Amino acid sequence: VWVVRRSDTNQLATIGGFVDTGETTESAVLREVLEETGIFIPPHLMSSHGSNDGGGGGGGGGTSMQTKKNSAIKLIGVYSDPRRDNRRHIVSIAYALEFRPDIMTTNDGSGIPHAGDDAKDVIAIPLEEIGVKYVGEDWYADHLSILLDFKMQLMSMEDGGEVDRSKELYGGDIARSTCS
Repeated sequence: VWVVRRSDTNQLATIGGFVDTGETTESAVLREVLEETGIFIPPHLMSSHGSNDGGGGGGGGGTSMQTKKNSAIKLIGVYSDPRRDNRRHIVSIAYALEFRPDIMTTNDGSGIPHAGDDAKDVIAIPLEEIGVKYVGEDWYADHLSILLDFKMQLMSMEDGGEVDRSKELYGGDIARSTCS
């Protein structure tokens, strides 16, 4: 899983930012991923309601997280708890993206994400280490909860399993609506 280290708090965070006026959340994802990591995602891969022809590919651990064959995006959930961010009441719409090097690239052509914008660093963390090795205060706001929700979604696709949620902000007791 690619995450960023924030410049302001030095904490790990999911890649993202604010939606500009007149922008869709999917367009904001394209822009923020490019700004923070240099990864360019072709816009046609962002539709979770796209056509069923072509494409394919696997997600983490051989599990496809795509909602349609041509889509690289999957909605994780909506996070709206007023306590989740100290700056102000912020609602997050969290997506998972599958980086597909065969059709995506980085702005420098290397295929390796690099920090930009307000990110200090871009870090690859094995999914199994999220919530185990990287816990609690390592993460900004409720970003650990978001990634644990994603981890649970992938595990339920594979064969079930348990996710330790004890190290989350507010003990995991935050308002959210997640996808299955």
